[in-house]
Amino acid sequence: MRIRFSWGKVSATAIVALGGVGMPLAAWASSTGVTGEAVDHYHGAASDIICIQEMDNFRNGVLNAPGTIFTAGGRWVDDDVWDVDFHDPDASGLNTDGDNNAFDIPGDGVSFVSVHGNTNTLTNQSCTSHTQCNSPLAGQSLPGACIGNPPGTSGGWCAYIAPRNGYVGPHANNQRNGNITYTDGTVKFGESTNAGTWGGAGTNGGINFAAFVSSYTVGPNDIYEALTPMFAGMTILGVVMPITPQSADDWDAPARGTALANAYKTNPNGSVGEAWVNSIVGVPANAGGACGNSGGGGHGVDKCGAQVAVSVDINSADAFWDRDTETWNQVINDGFDSAGFGWWTYRWTCNYNCNSANWNL
Repeated sequence: MRIRFSWGKVSATAIVALGGVGMPLAAWASSTGVTGEAVDHYHGAASDIICIQEMDNFRNGVLNAPGTIFTAGGRWVDDDVWDVDFHDPDASGLNTDGDNNAFDIPGDGVSFVSVHGNTNTLTNQSCTSHTQCNSPLAGQSLPGACIGNPPGTSGGWCAYIAPRNGYVGPHANNQRNGNITYTDGTVKFGESTNAGTWGGAGTNGGINFAAFVSSYTVGPNDIYEALTPMFAGMTILGVVMPITPQSADDWDAPARGTALANAYKTNPNGSVGEAWVNSIVGVPANAGGACGNSGGGGHGVDKCGAQVAVSVDINSADAFWDRDTETWNQVINDGFDSAGFGWWTYRWTCNYNCNSANWNL
């Protein structure tokens, strides 16, 4: 049972990146809360998975670290995770939405969610170049991209732009059939009085780093379209990105939460974005299937994939700083909030040698 106060509701390898400089200078109140939401049991709507332990391993790890700067935010699991927890009422215009009372609470600095996911971006259209991907299916749109097969094989499959959703399961308090439609502009994180209203989400949010773990969260063809709409002051978004078309997926990985928490324990002055992408190395190699004949795979991804950190800010220097430099000690400081959508950037760490592999992207 939970209580929220809104509308009376009860209930290892290559990093592909460029570094940067630039740093917001203001110092403001700290947002130290750490919130987690995760679903294991979907009551027949989908197969049970292991998500709660992954989220708890991170949340408990940073909260119990010696000398921690973090404090306990919310923790909601299974039936207490609702789709309205992630949609912003200012952005959607629906007062039934309540991310400001759940996943994006003022006073929180970090949130972690682990749930199911789904997408319809892929096709059965074979290809050898992007130019061949010009026939999106119903519900999809251009541009298309040719996503290569595993390393050592030829060709690939066309992927297009389409809505992507996290899925929290059936519940009476849901407003979107359990879907977190984070590509439609109604999921907005990190808006605060310091960030301003540039994201269209008011100023009643707070988080600066979100780990958003689900199946099919994003593909290499739609990082911009799928992920940047979630920014409204948040500085870093961490996701898992399957790459092998039609077969790769996120793999249940409690060790991911542990590895990310250990990065904070080991070095509070280390980069949060770097900690996220490199936490893939802390997941066992047998957590997931092999990535073709490349010798990679696993590490929390079934077949070929990566962990990706994305940042959006008012200019390139600040966006690179958010992604590569902002530390755990700084991520609680609202003075470093993203100040506008002037530049976006990302970096990733793959579970195979994605620099030398023969991909079409």
